[in-house]
Amino acid sequence: MTAHAERLLASRASRMFGATRLRGYTLYSSAEPCAMCAGAIYWAGIGRVVYGQSEAHLKAMTGAHPENPTLDLPCRVVFSAGQTPVEVLGPLLEDEAAELQRSFWKDHA
Repeated sequence: MTAHAERLLASRASRMFGATRLRGYTLYSSAEPCAMCAGAIYWAGIGRVVYGQSEAHLKAMTGAHPENPTLDLPCRVVFSAGQTPVEVLGPLLEDEAAELQRSFWKDHA
């Protein structure tokens, strides 16, 4: 449950590039980063996040699925608690992004 792609990418990018360089980088994701991933993105120093489907929309779609125990905490709220700003763009093309998630969760039902 802690091996989300955004968290893994933030950790790897932090080791490879460092926070100063990552301020100018953008992380793109089909779904809004969860609270755990948002924390990793913040601590890595990534300066901007662009996502398709909101966490609330994903939660409504997956319900109480045991593999997605959603913590309904938007990434903007996580980032707003920090001292360094992180620009957030999203949700964008939410219905199209949701199709990717539908396909994934259909196979994990």
